[in-house]
Amino acid sequence: MDLRDRLTKAKDLLIAGEDESEVPDVIGYQDVQHQWERGYRETLERAVESGACGPDSTSIIDFPKTDLTVRPLARFSTRDRLIYDALVFTIADQIDRQLHPSVSSYRWNHFKGEPIRWWSSWTSYRQKSLRAIRSDASLRVAYLDIAAFYEHIDVAILGDDLEALGGDRRPAGHIIDFLTRFQTINHAWGLPQGPDASGILANLYLAPVDSYLNQNGARFLRYSDDIKVFHPDWSELRDLFLGVNSQLRSRRLAVSSSKTVILDPQDARERETDIRHDSLARAIRYGRPRAREDLVAYFEKIAKEGDFNGNQVRFVLGQLRNIKDDRAVGWCLENLTRLPHAITNVFKYLDGAKSRTPEVESSLIRFLQSSHSASHPLIEQRVLRYFIAMGSKDERVKEAAWTVLGDRNRVDYAREFAARYIGQHASVAEAQMLRHRFEGETSAAARRAVLVALYEAGYLTTRYRNEIKASVPGMEWICNFLAVEPRIRPPRIGPYVYF
Repeated sequence: MDLRDRLTKAKDLLIAGEDESEVPDVIGYQDVQHQWERGYRETLERAVESGACGPDSTSIIDFPKTDLTVRPLARFSTRDRLIYDALVFTIADQIDRQLHPSVSSYRWNHFKGEPIRWWSSWTSYRQKSLRAIRSDASLRVAYLDIAAFYEHIDVAILGDDLEALGGDRRPAGHIIDFLTRFQTINHAWGLPQGPDASGILANLYLAPVDSYLNQNGARFLRYSDDIKVFHPDWSELRDLFLGVNSQLRSRRLAVSSSKTVILDPQDARERETDIRHDSLARAIRYGRPRAREDLVAYFEKIAKEGDFNGNQVRFVLGQLRNIKDDRAVGWCLENLTRLPHAITNVFKYLDGAKSRTPEVESSLIRFLQSSHSASHPLIEQRVLRYFIAMGSKDERVKEAAWTVLGDRNRVDYAREFAARYIGQHASVAEAQMLRHRFEGETSAAARRAVLVALYEAGYLTTRYRNEIKASVPGMEWICNFLAVEPRIRPPRIGPYVYF
């Protein structure tokens, strides 16, 4: 693929992942899609060819891993994200050729030589793990996990790895410049979490671990920093673990003591098969007797124990949605602030429960009006996005949206959806206020959202739009898009499964 094709692949992958994105775009990148062949891609090509690769701006989002812990998620501008992905895709084939066959090629299809979504590689990795364990009842499994892996990747060492690949060194140089600047302008280090490209670079960084295990005759599998080593002898596994630990230290990494363990064969089989989830899902899929009752009992156990394990919550809500059972609606609403790590699944479930819409909307409005809203921006954003998708006009939601938009201490991704909600339901006087807000806004992302709000409010005249395009840097693409008077699609919360 040439640079043009790589940029297009990066754009297609970004847009395709919107429904599952941790922080979705306020209009689903419709302006980027519309303007792609009208100069947007060429602008990115010129930036890469001139070495002006950025990033120009980045925000770090504390994205929940559990109800108590977070991971730092990098939110780039669309321009920076596409350039970063395309640069890494340039050398992804070279990286992929360095990987051992036991490594599931995270984010890259080595047969087609193009990027892919994560799900197929993860599924393949799980299937290989199951086959390995079932092939020999004597096998123990060492599960090795690296503490804060992405954050602790040393960019200088990674630069040496990239240079060793040979070939055209310009892409590698641009990547290291990008990552160095990323660390300089943010309270962040290592690889940015979120972009697909980071997973490809992370694979190269762990190649020495793969080589060590291979040289010592180990049977192993790896997916990113999730490593499994198979052997019947506990002492042999321990020795291999110590050797891996030494390799990791040389890469400025350390194992996570809480997630690293050697399991006996039976315990390993139970961990790999996730027996309860697999059997329940299969029983529900084939309509077996008592499947519904077993699922309900599982949910009630979780609810009673106050268990907010992300995997369990996501599984239960997905299965309840599949059988069109709304019994978890009240629990989701009551525990909304304890479920940020499953928030996408929560709102897919709530969106499907159309018969409970009045109850859902009342509870979500109370959340927006409460003191909890500002403390949970990810949930705040999802709530506003829900009301935009529903197309429901409510003065209480609009009042809360004005509060969110006007608070510059709040994160942009919540303010963007607040702006769009206001724009969809603004009076003439409120549209005038939006224009004042646009002219005083300093955040480029929020400015773009307010401009969309002005358009949806019917207050973006041709004269004013042309004035903005000519005088406000970075607004030309959204202005060009709005000039064709598009119907901007509402966000899609979940699959069309209603109950």
